[in-house]
Amino acid sequence: MFGLQELFDKYLKEQFKPNKLGVRILESELETIGINLSDEQRTDLEKQFEKIDRGSLSFNFNDEQLTEANVSSEEELKPKIQSIVDNLGKSIERFSGELDGMMEGLVLSVVNSIGKSMKDSLAERMEDMLEDQEAIHANFGESIEETWGEALDLLQGLIVISDEAAQGYLKRSDQYSANDVVQDVLLRIHAKSNQISKEILVLLRHGFADGAQARWRSLHELAVVSSFIAHHGEDVAIKYIEHEAVEVFKAAKQYNEYYVRLGAEEISKEEMAAIEEDYVKLVEKYGTYYGYDYGWASNALNLKKPTFKDIEADVELDHIRPYYKAASANIHANPVGVLSSLGLFPEEDILLAGPSGIGLSNAGQLTAITLTQITTSVLTYNTNIDFLVVCQAMAEYSKDVERVFIRIENEVRKHGKA
Repeated sequence: MFGLQELFDKYLKEQFKPNKLGVRILESELETIGINLSDEQRTDLEKQFEKIDRGSLSFNFNDEQLTEANVSSEEELKPKIQSIVDNLGKSIERFSGELDGMMEGLVLSVVNSIGKSMKDSLAERMEDMLEDQEAIHANFGESIEETWGEALDLLQGLIVISDEAAQGYLKRSDQYSANDVVQDVLLRIHAKSNQISKEILVLLRHGFADGAQARWRSLHELAVVSSFIAHHGEDVAIKYIEHEAVEVFKAAKQYNEYYVRLGAEEISKEEMAAIEEDYVKLVEKYGTYYGYDYGWASNALNLKKPTFKDIEADVELDHIRPYYKAASANIHANPVGVLSSLGLFPEEDILLAGPSGIGLSNAGQLTAITLTQITTSVLTYNTNIDFLVVCQAMAEYSKDVERVFIRIENEVRKHGKA
């Protein structure tokens, strides 16, 4: 990609030339008697090794090197040098045995050196690279808008309706109460859902169908929880809110297990004790099963260790599970998510590493359906005729969103391109 393998191969070839290897071995032996070669001496010896078959090696050491070797003259040093030269064959054998370890160190050294040079080079060119990418994405965004604009605008309209309906519920409902726990939880879930819906819209407008579907998965989970709390009432709503302490305790324990490897600071014993105390109090209050992941739903479902699937079935949203399972493939590292993509036609076998104008329909439709479900859970709690009408209008509008997404998807697949 960057021509680095050729550069690396050239460097290794240079380093393992016979004359350089000879000097490397000789230098290693000289270090054992206290002699450290200068760059100039090393270069001179490399030249001598090129002609080693024509004569002997000559050395010229300075006074400082002689002192380091604990000798007063080159004449005194000569027997040690002669011994090293005479045993050079054995040194070469030993060097060969250590070659694997040396290669590893050499490779790491070269990679680090070249990596730094590349980083500097990329930093210099980064502005131009980013400008090119921005131009590409801008052109692609225009293509998405041309093909999918009608459906995406309708979805955005639904999100706006949902936003304004919740604001109207807060301002005008004669039943609204700041002390109503169920109402408070439903509104918080709705706010989070609207935020996620806007994230999905951004992903769709930029051609990231898989990412949008993955975010819809979270939206579906919120729809299930919202329906469950709306159906089971205050007891479950309170347990749901208080269950935050259980999740904090589990997260804190896990954090302290890995804080060293994370390069972070440990949660102090005092703080950890306070977190655990909150957890213990809740388990004592609600029972052992409250300490599990969905323990807040245990009593309502009459199950010791309920799962999300159990909660989903209780509110009759389990028919959405096939889509939920498909969306999970874009979150977890399973083969389906890696080997297939909504952004490709079934017959295509290419590596999609960016946006695509294909496959936006699924996430768009599902977002419209699920956001309508969540908004309905809010508006039908302590409702009045105004909000019932809004729910009906949203349901009809959502169907329009679905129809347009389906129509455009069919057109795209018919023509084989977005």
